[in-house]
Amino acid sequence: MPSLSISIIACFLLLSSRFSDLEKSLYEHATNITKQVVTTSEYAIVFSDQDMMNRILQNALENHDINSVQIFNSEQEIIAELGKAAPLTNNFLKSDINIAEFSDYLALTSAIHYASNIFDSTLNAKNNVFISSNHRNVIGWVRVEVSTSETQIKKYQYASLVTFIFILFNILTILGVLHLSKILMQPVNKVSLALNKLAKGQFSTVKLMSFPPEYAAIQKDIFDLTERLEHHNEKLLLGIEQSTEDIRRSMDSMEEKSAQLYIANREAMESNRLKSQFLANISHEVRTPLNAILGYTKTLQKDITNKQQRLYVDTIEQSTNNLLAIIGDILDFSKIEAGKLNLESNNFNLKSLIDDVYQTLSINLLSKDKQIDLVPEFGKETPEWFVGDSIRVRQILTNLIGNAIKFTHQGSVRTKVSIASQDKKKITLSFHVIDTGIGIPEHKINRLFKPFSQVDTSTTRQFGGTGLGLVITKKLVEQMHGKIEVSSDPTIGSTFRFTLDLKQSNKLNNDKAPLNRHIILLEPSTTYKSYMHRYLNEIKVSCTSCFDLEQVISVLSKEQRTTDAILLSVTPDEQSVLEAKELILYAGQQFNIPCILMIQPPGQIANYPDLKGLCSDILLKPISHDRLYNALSNLNHTPIGLQPQQPPKSLDTEKLTRLKILAVDDMPINLQLLSHWLQPNGIETSLAYSGQQAIEMASIEQFDMILMDIQMPEMDGMETTNELRLLEGYENTPIIALTAHALGSEQQQILASGMNAYLTKPIDEEILLNTIDNWCSNTETLQDQIDAKLINIFDLEKALDIVDGKTDIAKEMFDMLADSLDAEKKLIQHHLAHQDTEKLIEVVHRIHGASKYTGTINIARHAGFLETHLKELELEGVEGVAEDFIEAIEDLLNHRQLIPWPQTLDSSTTNA
Repeated sequence: MPSLSISIIACFLLLSSRFSDLEKSLYEHATNITKQVVTTSEYAIVFSDQDMMNRILQNALENHDINSVQIFNSEQEIIAELGKAAPLTNNFLKSDINIAEFSDYLALTSAIHYASNIFDSTLNAKNNVFISSNHRNVIGWVRVEVSTSETQIKKYQYASLVTFIFILFNILTILGVLHLSKILMQPVNKVSLALNKLAKGQFSTVKLMSFPPEYAAIQKDIFDLTERLEHHNEKLLLGIEQSTEDIRRSMDSMEEKSAQLYIANREAMESNRLKSQFLANISHEVRTPLNAILGYTKTLQKDITNKQQRLYVDTIEQSTNNLLAIIGDILDFSKIEAGKLNLESNNFNLKSLIDDVYQTLSINLLSKDKQIDLVPEFGKETPEWFVGDSIRVRQILTNLIGNAIKFTHQGSVRTKVSIASQDKKKITLSFHVIDTGIGIPEHKINRLFKPFSQVDTSTTRQFGGTGLGLVITKKLVEQMHGKIEVSSDPTIGSTFRFTLDLKQSNKLNNDKAPLNRHIILLEPSTTYKSYMHRYLNEIKVSCTSCFDLEQVISVLSKEQRTTDAILLSVTPDEQSVLEAKELILYAGQQFNIPCILMIQPPGQIANYPDLKGLCSDILLKPISHDRLYNALSNLNHTPIGLQPQQPPKSLDTEKLTRLKILAVDDMPINLQLLSHWLQPNGIETSLAYSGQQAIEMASIEQFDMILMDIQMPEMDGMETTNELRLLEGYENTPIIALTAHALGSEQQQILASGMNAYLTKPIDEEILLNTIDNWCSNTETLQDQIDAKLINIFDLEKALDIVDGKTDIAKEMFDMLADSLDAEKKLIQHHLAHQDTEKLIEVVHRIHGASKYTGTINIARHAGFLETHLKELELEGVEGVAEDFIEAIEDLLNHRQLIPWPQTLDSSTTNA
């Protein structure tokens, strides 16, 4: 490249210089001829000597590059001309000397002067050079045309010569460079060849190669490298042979392990099946006797008046409920482990839910010796209504608040609820359950969320429990896309923090109207007093706080005219009750001011009937906002005991007396309990001890309702229901399952068998009677109920139309999709967790395509939404859309067995 650049520059300089010289020579030559003609033609013009002018022109044309010569007079008329001249332009003789350049010639024009005023014409022409042009007269012009063709030819010739030399020089240079590079690259190529052979393992060939003397050091290094590589290669080959042998042995071992793993997997699957069957059986076997125990316990409670005997019966009921709670925890844990715990979606009031949890736990866990403040704190900006699984939210709060109460002996248990984050579709709530209890040592916190684990595992531990509550709580929180964590200090207490994702509800908060009242509050606890003040300020109730009875009486005497009520906290001791009774009588008789009692624990009020008959209302701590608002809104200046007693609202017994019900169960004690519940309400009850007996009785007599046990010998409840539905008159008769089977899949099988509803044992008498009342007044047929459940989930008509009404093909296509949905749902959740958009689109597209041909309209709709969202917005805001899609899958799987596929005709029928 440098030589090429230099040669180009040199050629350019040579050509430029030579072309300049040629042009300069041409100009000088043309100028000299023109001057010569001007000088010699001056006298010929003066004396009008035509011959002389012709000779001058002839002499000028003898130069081979002169095309023409013209002489003009002072009037610019041609007076002599020789050669072929180009056409003239106007006004070309204005200046004394003019040179015009054309494409193939040069035109030189020069004026001819004659100095007649100063010198005589006879003087030598050489004297004219001393006369200035201003003193000389123009007597004519000379125009000479000079051809440039010869100069152009010389340029071309020279350019050709230079180009030839340039090409020849570069060719020689290239050949020289190639030859030199070849000489220089020979040793390098040998080195490269040697390295290539080393890479291929041809060590002996490398040893035979020779290098020039200049490369002796490199040759030595290459030979040394060859020796080392050859030695290393030998070791490597030995290692490979050994590894191959080890791999072969490992493969044999892996085949053996694989066979063992396959067997173990089959055993695990069988074990899992047996475990599920065991859970179903144990649920039935345990709940069935508990149903009788609880049923007869509640029956006994109605008639017992002896306090000691009632205490015994209450203890039986409490212990039975505790056993039911343990069974529920075990079943929930098993569902969570199997991934079969599905979340429901319904509107619920979180504020009321927390109040109910506190009320329930205070009844069960607080005692006379355990007085702690239970304080729910709800953020001002937090809405009351949400959409989610209220049962599971209640379970989480019950576990955490219940633990806090159980491990707190004095102080308070507070629950704070606030908004952590919010968007258009969902709200992330932050919960804090704070107690002042015994706390947890830091090194034992990691045991909290382990199954069947206790912080205190000694045989003398004070607090019981299965160790499943917090495990279930953690799993439920995570299933609601939240997190749970705990911090604790044995000197301060514990704080459990968790978040939940809930959907926004369309229901609005029930804003309370201001009451504009004034009350006197007697509350010894500073914490609870502060809680009461906050809410009373919200509903515009002013408050004067007092610490003891004397202060209340003092304030009452001063503020009697402005006081609307007294809010009085009563502790469960005789002195406090006696003082409260005196205060209520004093305020009522002297000032006609009603009193509202606040008691804790709630069970103690039964021991003091006098208070119940004197106060305006009784509120159970922790005080519900709604109950307190209602109590203050409906102040009763007449004591409760003086009011006429309103009979409790009961069922329409007149409507029930017309009913005939068949109860089917293989256990006589359960049938006896049902008779004790139904017959006093005027219901004619018939008893069947097996499924076959129930069918025989139903074929003889028409019943208004059938109560059906599920697990029975010979013919179970579902088989019995199928047979009953075939009898005339029982196509739409309500059949209610009384089952101890608590697993969701079994409940769906129960409904799919043709039953209308189910009640889980142990059965509550009031719930049973309400269920009977509701279903006997229901005019919908069984098919109407099934269609109502499937209307937005599955379209049977569409599924059949796609395959021209061929039921077997439609059902086969549906089963293929439904069988794959559980695995596909797990894949979707996996790809969402790993942010894999492409694989997520692939799975959703696969389900979307299949759902269009199987009548699964809800899945098809939500799959389309999710696929479009992923393609347009990718993973931005995809959580809500994906949750709706997964819910659609779960809805279909839960209602799969309810689909009323038409019965296909067999071959004999078809041929007939």
